[in-house]
Amino acid sequence: MARSVATTSRQRSVRAGWPEATSSPTVCSGISFDAPVLGGVSLKIRLSFLPFSPWPAMTRSTPLLVLLLLAPSLVTAARPGTTYRQLVLEDKPIAYWTFDEPTNDAIQSWPVDAQPAGFTPLSSRVVGKLKRNTPGPRPPEYPDFPDHNGAIQFSDPRGYLRVSDPGTNSLLDFTDGDAICLEAWVKPTSLPDGQYAYILGKGRTQREGFAAENQNYALRLKGAGSACCLSFLFRNAVNKTRDDYHRWTSEKHFPLDGEWHHVAVTYVFGQPDSLRGYIDGQPVSGTWDIGGKTSQPPVVDDDELWIGSSLGGNASSSFRGHLDEVAIYRSALPPERLQLRYQFHMPPPPSLEELLAKTSDQHVTVQLYENVPSRAWPGRLPHTVSTTYHDEAFGFVRIPKKYLNGISGKRSNPYLLQATSKIQLPAGKYRILLRSRNAAKLLFDNHLVVENNFMSRNASGHETVPTARNPLDEKVVALAAGCQESIGEIQLDAGWHYVELQSVIGGKGLRAEVGELVVALAQDDQPFRVLAPQHDSRSPLDDASWRVFTQAANARVAQVEQDARQSTTDTAYWKQRHAQAKAAIASRAPVAIPADFSDLPGHNEIDALLNVRLRAAELKPAPLTNDYEFLRRVTLDVTGVPPTRDEILDFLSDRSANRRGRVIDRLLQSPGWADNWVGYWQDVLAENPGILKPKLNNSGPFRWWIYESLHDNKPIDQWVTELIMMQGDMYSGAPAGFGVATQNDIPMAAKAHILSQAFLGINMQCARCHDAPYHPFKQSELLGIAAMLHRKAIKLPASSSVPQAEGARKPLIQVTLQPGSQVSGNWPFASFASPDAAAELVRKQDDSREHLAATLTSHHNDRFAQVIVNRLWARYLGRGIVEPVDDWHLAEPSHPILLDYLGREFVTHGYDLKHIARLILNSHAYQRRTTADSQAAEALEKWFGKPVRRRLTAEQIVDSLYATAGKTMGAEALTLDPEGRRGVETFLNLGFPTRAWQLTSLSNERDRPALALPVAQSIVDVLSTFGWRDSRPNPLTVREQTTTALQPLTIANGTMPNRIVQISDNSAFTTLALQDISLADLVDQLFLQIVSRPPTTEEREPFVQLLQVGFENRRTDASPVTVRRKSNQVSWSNHLNAKATEIKMALERAARLGDPPTKRLQTDWRTRYEDVVWALVNSPETVFLP
Repeated sequence: MARSVATTSRQRSVRAGWPEATSSPTVCSGISFDAPVLGGVSLKIRLSFLPFSPWPAMTRSTPLLVLLLLAPSLVTAARPGTTYRQLVLEDKPIAYWTFDEPTNDAIQSWPVDAQPAGFTPLSSRVVGKLKRNTPGPRPPEYPDFPDHNGAIQFSDPRGYLRVSDPGTNSLLDFTDGDAICLEAWVKPTSLPDGQYAYILGKGRTQREGFAAENQNYALRLKGAGSACCLSFLFRNAVNKTRDDYHRWTSEKHFPLDGEWHHVAVTYVFGQPDSLRGYIDGQPVSGTWDIGGKTSQPPVVDDDELWIGSSLGGNASSSFRGHLDEVAIYRSALPPERLQLRYQFHMPPPPSLEELLAKTSDQHVTVQLYENVPSRAWPGRLPHTVSTTYHDEAFGFVRIPKKYLNGISGKRSNPYLLQATSKIQLPAGKYRILLRSRNAAKLLFDNHLVVENNFMSRNASGHETVPTARNPLDEKVVALAAGCQESIGEIQLDAGWHYVELQSVIGGKGLRAEVGELVVALAQDDQPFRVLAPQHDSRSPLDDASWRVFTQAANARVAQVEQDARQSTTDTAYWKQRHAQAKAAIASRAPVAIPADFSDLPGHNEIDALLNVRLRAAELKPAPLTNDYEFLRRVTLDVTGVPPTRDEILDFLSDRSANRRGRVIDRLLQSPGWADNWVGYWQDVLAENPGILKPKLNNSGPFRWWIYESLHDNKPIDQWVTELIMMQGDMYSGAPAGFGVATQNDIPMAAKAHILSQAFLGINMQCARCHDAPYHPFKQSELLGIAAMLHRKAIKLPASSSVPQAEGARKPLIQVTLQPGSQVSGNWPFASFASPDAAAELVRKQDDSREHLAATLTSHHNDRFAQVIVNRLWARYLGRGIVEPVDDWHLAEPSHPILLDYLGREFVTHGYDLKHIARLILNSHAYQRRTTADSQAAEALEKWFGKPVRRRLTAEQIVDSLYATAGKTMGAEALTLDPEGRRGVETFLNLGFPTRAWQLTSLSNERDRPALALPVAQSIVDVLSTFGWRDSRPNPLTVREQTTTALQPLTIANGTMPNRIVQISDNSAFTTLALQDISLADLVDQLFLQIVSRPPTTEEREPFVQLLQVGFENRRTDASPVTVRRKSNQVSWSNHLNAKATEIKMALERAARLGDPPTKRLQTDWRTRYEDVVWALVNSPETVFLP
């Protein structure tokens, strides 16, 4: 056990602060128990405690600030055996909903005694989707309820209950002098700050025949950060202005902690001082913050009473969470009756022995809890665990995303991370280091050892830049931006210990990012190591080890995310669709494949179909590439990086007849397949995220969904369907980001243009504002698709039309749709597929988006499949079977039978992109050389007798350079707020890039030095030089391919390429030079490393001569240079401070200098060796495919 705890503690906080003082404290949670008194009656004793500890050493397992409250208001007589329902019925409600009904469309109130004879219980009609029989308040925590007590969940933002008013002078009508009591049990899951959610309300439904602002009365909750206040609202019967509304709001609140809470109000209309509010049985004070007190009577009419929403079902007024035991009374219940309602028994915490028995010693168990307070620790952990997964150590740099239906969804902000494990340690005194961004606390054997404070929100850009501190010791990696650290000491006995880490991730106004959450342990004078149950996972906390640890940690999180995607995807539906599609294609007459093409070379059906045209044109195709050329081309085409030296040697040693096919199969299973395709689809789909003000003329960052889909080899029809449905979290990389507006007064018109061009080969750009002059498309057709995406008719604004002055020259364009016209959703391409034929594929028949997705991706739509395979063909052969690839108007396929064949193969193999890639890559057509007789070259390219010589994409050039040098990008996090102290609505954080597609515009148009990201900028400079777009306001298939003088100059002299050729200790070229190897072999290995082939004799000789002098004595006895992470604390919060500019300018100078040269090679020889590497890197072979 831990025999002494936290004997010393020092905090090193970058940005931290205590919870702010408030005049409206959170209502205390409480524990109750029975104390027997005379007469067989027991007193209910309530112990109340604050939900967060104001002292660092306090936790749920240490003594809290306990208040024994024995005032009459908190000591209540409890009758043994009385149930909650009995208590309610004793008070004679006029309506009482317990939500215990089975699933149907009507929910009745109880037939209570207060109702007159012959009165029919009120019936509630369900609108939207509500979930029945979810767990309500249940024992042992809530002892007055039955074991299986049910509740109702409001998760649909437009879901609610409608209760009809029985008529004039009904029991639901309250007027001057009438007393009312409204009560409910609530467990809200979310409520934005300042927003009001209806528990129940009569009137203000926006129904036809009733005044819009006819609020009879309402019980509501108000969002207060990560808590909720109580609110009561009504309007005067005689009303003309806003002051005729009267709103009372409680000063106290209860936390959004995942627990059930009881709320109630009582009021006598006409008596201004009669309002009483109650939270968890306790009276709460409040203020009339709109309209003040009044003696006026309320509106009385026959409008409906709604539970869970108001204002026509407006999402901003809707309750999100669980409701139970909603009741209405025609009396003002006294305080002592309402105090009886809330009985909460805190279950005892498990003992240390129980914790050790149930906790694993093989891994760290991580559990995530949502809907927790923002700047306070919850009184206890919520019942519901949002996510559970296992990790190797108490070191977290990224938390797995939440997935719903295979798409990343949104977690609450904040959420709480709990990590536990059982760890065996020898006896002794230990130093414990805790690093975190937001609040965190570490417990050993249920004792608090060390904790970090809650972080503060960012206020301006003028804050002081935190002073760089001396490291804990010379080997510990520097503290990350925005993080804090504390050190404690503990004396441990030998044996097993229970370790628990808790941290609040994010918070109000903050991004929900973990930063670097680390627990490290050091005994005596030993270095700090990351705490882990297995010895092999206890990584040192020095710079080099931490880099390795973070790479492994990110890989583990990626695997957890992949498992989550697979487990939440509805695969049965897609399997059924694909089976139907396969059967439909099989029912057609098969494609006729020529049986004999022996006079021309060929590998598969593709070549047989191509040879028909080649034979007719009397053309002889180019010969096959040699093995080196083939391997470099196919590896770059599939993974985006060249083959390694080991891969080249393995391929050459494979003597099987199908070794090229085996290589293709291996490459198609590589993660690089996804990396290499993302940049292409970012262009085609106009993915255009902004790290500053993400909604301003940008799309969301749906890049991660593109990558994950390609990585998982998701069927393309499913992928396109998800894109069109635009679900998930718009900021975490889900397809919802596709739906973010981009430079449009009709945003969905832009999306319709993108979709039609990407997947139908139809260019409708001109139809955005008028009928297309050069294409047969009308503006109404584009807006018909846009309306399907919008899920309702679109009214054409004047800004989306071209005005025509009377008497002016008739323009080339035609405008058949006038401003103000309404366009309903419709599919305008019946020649491709009928919407009726695809209707059977639609799961939600009233969703026009799903109808659009089903029609576009249906097996009835041959155009969709053919456009996809044509895109793939053009990427690998240099030109499409149909050109242009994204505009098929007036274009004819060069090989229509081949196009039909590939489209059928695509559909019958489950819309598998890799299947088509495998067919193409195995063909003789793909594997041919690009060189040919100049006179025949054009004809051969047209009929695919040879591929078009292609330049590497910008992403391939950058990724290949880093892969060749064996270096990581080492760029800054792609955010202007690395501290995470501004919300995601203001600043995105796209993370630390590891592949070129992850880069984006750096959003520093004002050229503020303190906001510069110099390493990332050096990579962006290379990308932009070779045609990459840092901004993608419009879709694009073929980038600018013009060769410019800037391109070779950038490779020869740019900051990023300079770092690639530097012979530093982190370079693969250095590792190669340090080997026991001959000079000739060294040169040969360099050629394989950089251009994927051995040198010719003529190429080898000058390099050998250059490196001959000093080669035998090139190595020294020096140790590798230690590269330390620089503690960069510049962020948006302090970027206007002069010190921030000085720091960033120094970092920019360091970026231009690159990596420090190795000392393990003699300086003179190293410099000449670097020249050889530079010469090879600047070869055209590094920019063009063989």
